[in-house]
Amino acid sequence: MKTHIKKSDKRRLLVTVPALLLIAGLLCLLATTIYGKVSERTVTNISGVYLQEMTTQLSSHFQTNLDSQFSQIRTIANAISENDLKDEDSLENFLAHAQINNAFPHIAIISDEGIAYSPEGAAPAMSKISGLDTLLTGSGELVSVNENIWESGTILLGTTMDPVQFQDGQLVAVIVGIHTSNIGSRLGMDSQTETNSYTNIVTKNGDFVIKSTFSEDDIVHGSNLFTIYEQQATFDKGYDFQSFRAAIDADESGLTLLSVGTHHVYLYYMPIQGTNWYMVTSMAYETVNDQIVYLSQFMALVGVGIFFIVLVTVLTFFFLLRRSEKRSNELLRMEKDRAEAANRAKSDFLSQMSHEIRTPLNGIMGMVELGKNHIDESDRMRNCLDKITLSSNHLLSLINDILDMSKIESGKIELHPERFDLGRLLRALMTVFHVQAFAKQIDFQIFIRGEVSEYLVGDALRLNQILTNLLSNAMKFTPAQGHVSLNVSTLCREENRIWLRFEVRDSGRGIAPENIDRVFEVFTQENSGIVRQYGGTGLGLPITKNFAEMMGGSITVTSELGAGSVFAVELPFACAPDDNGENGNRCGNGQSVLIVNQVDELRIHLADLLEKENFRVDAAADADTGLSKVHTAAQRGTPYELCFVKWNVTGEMRQFISKMREKDKNLALKVILTGQDQDELDDAAGLCGAEATLCRPVFHSDLAELMAELTGQAQDQPKTGQSTVLAGKQVLLVEDNEINLEIAAALLQDIGAVITAAPNGQEAVARFTEAPEGFYDLILMDIQMPVMDGYSATQAIRALPRPDAGTVPIIAMTANSFREDVQKCLDSGMNAHIAKPFVVNDIISAYTEILQKAGKGVSDAN
Repeated sequence: MKTHIKKSDKRRLLVTVPALLLIAGLLCLLATTIYGKVSERTVTNISGVYLQEMTTQLSSHFQTNLDSQFSQIRTIANAISENDLKDEDSLENFLAHAQINNAFPHIAIISDEGIAYSPEGAAPAMSKISGLDTLLTGSGELVSVNENIWESGTILLGTTMDPVQFQDGQLVAVIVGIHTSNIGSRLGMDSQTETNSYTNIVTKNGDFVIKSTFSEDDIVHGSNLFTIYEQQATFDKGYDFQSFRAAIDADESGLTLLSVGTHHVYLYYMPIQGTNWYMVTSMAYETVNDQIVYLSQFMALVGVGIFFIVLVTVLTFFFLLRRSEKRSNELLRMEKDRAEAANRAKSDFLSQMSHEIRTPLNGIMGMVELGKNHIDESDRMRNCLDKITLSSNHLLSLINDILDMSKIESGKIELHPERFDLGRLLRALMTVFHVQAFAKQIDFQIFIRGEVSEYLVGDALRLNQILTNLLSNAMKFTPAQGHVSLNVSTLCREENRIWLRFEVRDSGRGIAPENIDRVFEVFTQENSGIVRQYGGTGLGLPITKNFAEMMGGSITVTSELGAGSVFAVELPFACAPDDNGENGNRCGNGQSVLIVNQVDELRIHLADLLEKENFRVDAAADADTGLSKVHTAAQRGTPYELCFVKWNVTGEMRQFISKMREKDKNLALKVILTGQDQDELDDAAGLCGAEATLCRPVFHSDLAELMAELTGQAQDQPKTGQSTVLAGKQVLLVEDNEINLEIAAALLQDIGAVITAAPNGQEAVARFTEAPEGFYDLILMDIQMPVMDGYSATQAIRALPRPDAGTVPIIAMTANSFREDVQKCLDSGMNAHIAKPFVVNDIISAYTEILQKAGKGVSDAN
């Protein structure tokens, strides 16, 4: 019985195994069949997509090439002058030069009577150009090939022009001839590709316009592509010649598969816009098919490998699942904490940034109040307004810092190196921070150590931001009776580069060693107590570090908790030519001078600078020593001519200066008060009778201006921005904000401009259209406005059919100040860009630059 069962099982096994093998074979055969069809369809689809993309690109390049040629033709047409139309010789000479300059094989100008004027002479063209009526009737552009006017293999391009009188008729069109081989070379149609493909351009009748040399060498022999395919080609199943021709007659694109001789190819055809031609691209069938077969075999091998990998992965996954759950939860918790910390930091930033903004705003408001109290003192008012301007610039730079933070993090911020005056930059910093230091009872000084160049080439805005951030922090963390100083020195000089060290020292609270690295992190301060006590955004030091590194330098910090900090920035600058003759003409001619200053570093620096300027220098550290030196010099017959006295060297400045002059009857002695705040110096000079003042830090140009003032050689400078370039000019002012409109109009009227206002772009276009030609000399255009914005208004004005629409200067006057905003203004047709807030000098400078670029001087404009 068991034996019978075993035999039955064996018989069943013998039947089942072959059946299973048969089923497996049938499945494999079915899979192979399906695979073959899918592969064939895949090959066709891939080939179609590739050929369509390649043909589209070639068609686009061809169209671009035609557009470029037409642009050259229109340029030639517009360049014809009256001298070129005097006679046929002048016209032929003009055409010869145009032909050479534009590298056209042929060129001619067509008259309304059908005469073609070329460098070779005049000839009738009526019967030689099939589409000449298109040009004679002014209907548009003409593109044709193999016209009788020129040799075979030449594409004719023609376009109408504004009719001009010539002899007894008018010249109405320009035509040029371009060899088809030249265009084929530019499009790369004469080179064999890695995909074994090539492209021909044919007419809708099949005649070759541009024939690839590779196709000639390969399988396509003859002058008509359709005749070749009709007589020699065998189309694959599902494709036929009639459908191919019908699609072309209907201006359709498509793909067909055919064989010519032993070559089995894909054929993609596409009409070329603006012409009656077709672009036909072919590619060998094996190019894609071989790759698909190889890919299939590779994928099968990969599939087996993936199966085993998946199996091992699944087993491993279940083994590690429980172990990873705990770790995943921990990572999620850490990520959540990190996100919450980032959100808190940004929230703190938004609530704390007011401190940074209020610092220069306080200076503005303070100077406004001070100006109200001295409204009748013009010099004092002018000084207040100067300081308001400096503080406003500081506020603007601070706002730019905040806006630029995202650009810094994304690496999109750019440097703009240019020549700048280091002395002016340092004095601006002194003006801004002297007020803060005085209010907090902090001793603030700027020291120049050794020889430092006055003029440099670098990004002055970023340098100002670096120093402003460091000094702002120093002031913030230094208590009353403390000290803050900015020390500037030269590290080294190379052939075309100077390395400077800017060192900000303070006697503030200091930084704990473990927190030094954290101070350069964005939105981060040393601890939460710092935020509550001192405020701040947490952006200053990260911005400073990024700017220093972008400029090719570095920043370091040393600090002792409770004793203060030292931030040192080392930066490279390019050497700048010295317009004031710092290394040439000297201010002195051997005059004997005395310096009375109780601060050693200030006294030493001024002495070194004066000696370099060819003065004979003595120095005293206190008032008594100064009087003694004045007496000694007078006794030996070499009295001092100048005396530089620190404005607070003694509490009795008036008596001290009187004694210097009266003792030994040294009445010719000229006293110059030195200090760091112009208001203090002016007040002190008025009280004690000093002849002049000198505000620190001091450079060559400051001494030159001082000596010119003392010797009566100083020339009155014209008021800033009061140029006459806009006097009497008609200005169309386009601004939707009433306050901004009032400010801009008043500033322009102060310099003599005649203002016409428009509240939006649509009104501006209407005002310009209504005005006589050439009426407006300048348009100032806001960008963001209701009804019609500044971009659209500019484009509308430029498109008006009147000569001055294309030449009138248009200057953008907008708060959109990023570099991409400037470029967008220029792309819309504007000539220049001014960022709000602005001063009238910005408008004058931009307008003057436009005139200079147009070849007009200021005198011409007036």
